[in-house]
Amino acid sequence: MADTFQMAGLQVLLVPLLLFSAALSVGLIVVARRSREESGVREFTFLMLAAATWSGAHALQFTASDLGWMMLWRTVGYVGHNLVPVGFLVFMLTYTGYSEWVTRRTVALLAAEPLFVAVVLTPTNSLHNLIYAEVGVEQVASMAILARSFGPWYWVNTTYNYVLVTAGLILCLRMALESRQHYRLQGTALLAGAVPAFAANVAWVLGLTAIDYTPLTLGFLGVVWGIALFRYRLLDLVPVARDTVLDNIRDGYVVLDDQFRIVDLNPAARDVLDDPDDALGRPVVEAFPACADFLDRTDSGTESRDELVVDDGDSKRYFDAELTTLRDARITGRLLLLRDITGRRSVEQWYRTLTEQSTDIVTVTDAEGRISYQSPSAERVLGYDAADLVGTPLVDLVHPDDRMAVQERFPDWGSTEEDAVEYRIEAADGTWRWIESRGRNLLDDPTVGGIVVNSREITERKHHEQDLERKNDRLDRFATLVSHDLRNPLTVIDGRLEFAEETGDPEHFAAISNAVERMERLIDDMLTLARQGAVVGDPSPVDPVPVVQDAWAHTGTADATIRLEPLPDTVVADPDRLRELFENLFRNAVEHGGSEVTVAVGTVEVCADAAGTSPDTTGLYVADDGPGLPDDADVFEHGFTTSDGGTGFGLSIVADIVDAHGWTITGTECEDLAGARFEVTGVETTTDPTTAGETANPESEPSHSN
Repeated sequence: MADTFQMAGLQVLLVPLLLFSAALSVGLIVVARRSREESGVREFTFLMLAAATWSGAHALQFTASDLGWMMLWRTVGYVGHNLVPVGFLVFMLTYTGYSEWVTRRTVALLAAEPLFVAVVLTPTNSLHNLIYAEVGVEQVASMAILARSFGPWYWVNTTYNYVLVTAGLILCLRMALESRQHYRLQGTALLAGAVPAFAANVAWVLGLTAIDYTPLTLGFLGVVWGIALFRYRLLDLVPVARDTVLDNIRDGYVVLDDQFRIVDLNPAARDVLDDPDDALGRPVVEAFPACADFLDRTDSGTESRDELVVDDGDSKRYFDAELTTLRDARITGRLLLLRDITGRRSVEQWYRTLTEQSTDIVTVTDAEGRISYQSPSAERVLGYDAADLVGTPLVDLVHPDDRMAVQERFPDWGSTEEDAVEYRIEAADGTWRWIESRGRNLLDDPTVGGIVVNSREITERKHHEQDLERKNDRLDRFATLVSHDLRNPLTVIDGRLEFAEETGDPEHFAAISNAVERMERLIDDMLTLARQGAVVGDPSPVDPVPVVQDAWAHTGTADATIRLEPLPDTVVADPDRLRELFENLFRNAVEHGGSEVTVAVGTVEVCADAAGTSPDTTGLYVADDGPGLPDDADVFEHGFTTSDGGTGFGLSIVADIVDAHGWTITGTECEDLAGARFEVTGVETTTDPTTAGETANPESEPSHSN
């Protein structure tokens, strides 16, 4: 009586526990479905649904009153029994990062045999006895259970299910051992729930227990997995398998042993190797020769990084290579990471080609204005090697007169729309070139970290602008000549003709003649300015003595005297314009000093050292003993004259000729002759002077005096 009560008590205990296990599985399904569409939710739902079916049917089997009902619930429970291993493996594949294997086709193939056994073979067992060799009821004390007598296919099905469960346990164990702390706790919880259920089923199959407690342990699995679901966010934070990550990253990795032999690599690295199918075990320099120099430069035990170039037939591939030492308890090898930067290099090369081939000069300076990058176009435009300019302050190349404008604009370059500045910059040959620059302050941009200056040579344009300015100036002078200076002689002629007609006095004709002569001089000067302006031909070495003598002969000098002081052997000049220069200076001397003026021509000596011991002949002078120069007056200004008969354009023509040659002219008092002295400096001369004696009134053709 006692045994019957004990067994009846066990039956009363098992049924509620099995129903609780089924209800717990259903509850976990509800909770999982609320976790949005996270990875693994569908697979987890499938597994819990199979577990609930198995546990619920097993509970109803214990309440059945005859063999028919017991077989019915056994058949229903067998559906869940056979789908739990499938669901367990599918969930573990998804959870450990092999979700690409979980397809409808894969799941259908995995579930084909279990469903065939549960749906086809088990209900029709009476026809073939493949699942149960004998169907009956055993009495364990007073508790009725199905007799355990298995057919041949039962063992096939059980073996298949155990293979699926074992595969899932291996995946979970591997993830738990290799993952970080959080995922390791997740994996431990999964193992803690799955292993007892697997062990209970093995014990029953082997006959170690009379009752199959596997469905009951599924309730324990549900409790433990519920803790993992809430405590460790089982379905919110699903780990990704290491192999999946490494196989799918775009960067190549090659694991090397301490002899630099390849022991592992991913598909991205295989795409780089010469013979990827035979790479394992080979020295990396044989499979990937491009890294040979890189490895030779790498010291043992250190990390290094460099750029590698791989010749890929018609094109080249660029890789950012990084070698890292792998350390555990001891040094076990090295990891070679290969990041394909071909696309980035192509873009950089495109921009570099544009910069290098551009006619504009691209300069990058630091905050202090020192050049940190100079484009190669600087060599074509200015003659400098780009590398030689790096580190040079930009303003050091700017003309002294223009530095202030550049320095004032520099800090705020690019802050306004009017950010262009024009200035002169010294070329490698010592000449000055006009440059127009626009800047952009990119000091805060980490990819640039400097001030970018785009410059364009505008020397020719500036010359055109200066020529146009001179032409406009000459037009103003012509307007003055026409409107004022020419009108005066015409007024004299008109008035004198009227008086001559009335009186017949010959003195009126002399005045008319003088007025006509003045008009001729004005027209000559006007034509000189109009035809030649400040233009010179190709300068060449010229003997100045014949030029001076020819100019004196073609000037109306009357009783004037010329005195030739020692002159250079040669001066570099346009001979025709040089003769015009002397002619106008001689006319000016006669015009203001009178017909008996004395004119001296000689060499200007400028001392090369502070002590004055090393003279350097760099110019010429023309002096006279006339009244000298007026105080505080610009005698070279167009139209300025102190003579009633002067045109005011002689000295301005001289200034144009001097400026066109690049020389400098100044007017001073002459200490020797006590008159005016004009010095032209900056003239390229030879050092041996020629001395000539005093010459009085050289014969000349009639010429208009100034």
